[in-house]
Amino acid sequence: MNGVFLSRIHMLRWVVLGSVIPWMGMAQSISTTTVTATIVASSCVGHITSGQHRSATGTVDFGIINPKAPPAPVRPFSLMLSESEGGETGCSAFQAYGRQQNVATLTFGDLSQTQLDSQGVVTRYTDDTTSPIRVQVMPTNAEAQFVKSGGPGYITVDYNQLQYPIDFAAKGQFDFSASLIGLKNASSGAFSGTLTLTVIYR
Repeated sequence: MNGVFLSRIHMLRWVVLGSVIPWMGMAQSISTTTVTATIVASSCVGHITSGQHRSATGTVDFGIINPKAPPAPVRPFSLMLSESEGGETGCSAFQAYGRQQNVATLTFGDLSQTQLDSQGVVTRYTDDTTSPIRVQVMPTNAEAQFVKSGGPGYITVDYNQLQYPIDFAAKGQFDFSASLIGLKNASSGAFSGTLTLTVIYR
């Protein structure tokens, strides 16, 4: 079955008190059972918007960078969730999760634990060697809270989970900024990094 079907059944327990009167029979009592349910979207479809670009693969492009001409570029981007590809922003699937939890969690990094280190997102040159450049991804929504306190304020291998109120998450837009560090020690050439984002709502 598509969708999440949650129901709550209110059972009315009743007791009949009294005595049976001969020749008149027993009085009958009727109870009412109420069934409630909420049907929501079975999943959310996500894409990344950065500037004028909308991408299902989530590309944030810093363009051509001159490390001798600070400051380093900063790129805003957003994770957008909808109930169908190309649909309106927002996802009701969070409402089902909200019956058990009052927050939605975003987890950054994959199971290999090679995408992040203590400075941010690890980048690599085209020959797959590690570059000194790191991408620091910061949440810009006031509703975002790191699960683990005491971090630097951007995503790292040890501070890789954010929580949002369910009502905010259901609107389907999570905003971030991405900045670069380590440019002065970088070699000329192209670099790239990858960051997996998992949204937990059910």
